[in-house]
Amino acid sequence: MIPSAGPAASEVAAAGQAENEVLFDVVEVDDHVVSTLLAQPKESFHARFQKDGNPPELKIAVGDTVSVTIWESAAGGLFSEAPAPQLPTGSRPATEPLAPESPRPPTETPAGPIPEIDQLLGAPNQPPGAPSETPPPQAGQPPSGNIPQTVPLPIEATGAAVAQRSATIPDQQVAPGGAIGVPYAGQVPAAGRTPAEVQQTIEALLASKALQPQALVIVKKSDANVVTVTGEVVAGARVPLSPGGDRLLQVIAAAGGARAPVHETFVRLSRDGVTATIPFERLVADPAEDIYARPGDVLTLVRIPQTFSVFGATGRTDSITFDAEKLTLSEALAKSRGLRDDLANPRGVFLFRYEPASIVRALDQPIATRAEDGTSPVAYRFDFSDANSYLIADQFPVRDKDIIFVADAGAVQVQKLFTLLQTITGPVITGLLVCRSGNTKC
Repeated sequence: MIPSAGPAASEVAAAGQAENEVLFDVVEVDDHVVSTLLAQPKESFHARFQKDGNPPELKIAVGDTVSVTIWESAAGGLFSEAPAPQLPTGSRPATEPLAPESPRPPTETPAGPIPEIDQLLGAPNQPPGAPSETPPPQAGQPPSGNIPQTVPLPIEATGAAVAQRSATIPDQQVAPGGAIGVPYAGQVPAAGRTPAEVQQTIEALLASKALQPQALVIVKKSDANVVTVTGEVVAGARVPLSPGGDRLLQVIAAAGGARAPVHETFVRLSRDGVTATIPFERLVADPAEDIYARPGDVLTLVRIPQTFSVFGATGRTDSITFDAEKLTLSEALAKSRGLRDDLANPRGVFLFRYEPASIVRALDQPIATRAEDGTSPVAYRFDFSDANSYLIADQFPVRDKDIIFVADAGAVQVQKLFTLLQTITGPVITGLLVCRSGNTKC
């Protein structure tokens, strides 16, 4: 009949079993329990996909766009041009030099020396009447001071340019049958093979037809060698893989990265029908979890806020969100403002959760009678009247959707009883005192 925020500690312990059924296990937490919980393996990409530890070998698939280039050792083969003939030495050049200017006709001058003309002709010191020392121009030679426009030089032909020794086949898609077409080699199988293997096949098919052929196969576009990145906190994208291998964080970064807090983001990897999920924070912190991506992988980034609920004699009754991937019981109680010293029973702190059957067996506890889906309910009990419990609580892991309950102390119920009685009898006693002090009939 007295109001209460929940059952007493003794009632929680007694409610674990009813008749012949185990409703939930009550486990007294000590160092052994904490070490058992911490020793349990966590979901891990490295452990789940351990066989895929090396970079994948990318192979050509149907629908891929490929380019083929073929070289030959000399010109004049199947895929190279024949060299052009060389011009003979001393042949007439393609462009003839310009002819020299014809000499100017002589200009008649009056008899007698003219000083101004003599100075222009370069003989300023000749005495008047002296003959000029400048020789007359010879036949076919321009007069002094007249320079021809061009001077022809002998040009000899050096031969034609180097002939082309390679040919590039236009880009083509791998046919539904898995082959590509190469001139003089026919249909070359490509699907399910590496570019190096296709190159060797092309060279072998052309060995008797071309001049020591060398082939190069390049995959220009592939819809098979990609990773699909999707989710509510990332821009969806199909990220092509490089031949050297790409790790998960590189693929996520190429898709734009996560747009949610790291501790609230989870990475779900689906590969060959197997799906595993780990916190994004662990993927970033543990290099072993950052495994190589493989063709056909699907990475889904989801935002899942982790919460735990607190009830009973604490300073805050609420659903509280994690602010990190890992949270201990001591941190959780601190977020709920701790135990109330006027209400809480330090021996009655419980944490309720559903544990996998493997953990329940490791704790030497029976599986609940009505357990489903391989999980069994467990109530972990802490005794905070023992100082060692604070050290244990600092290591005990809190998980998503855990429920923390702090029972009331036994004296609280007695206090509530007296408070209730005082509420009922208080007005009557007060009235009697008033009547007696006033000497009035009541």
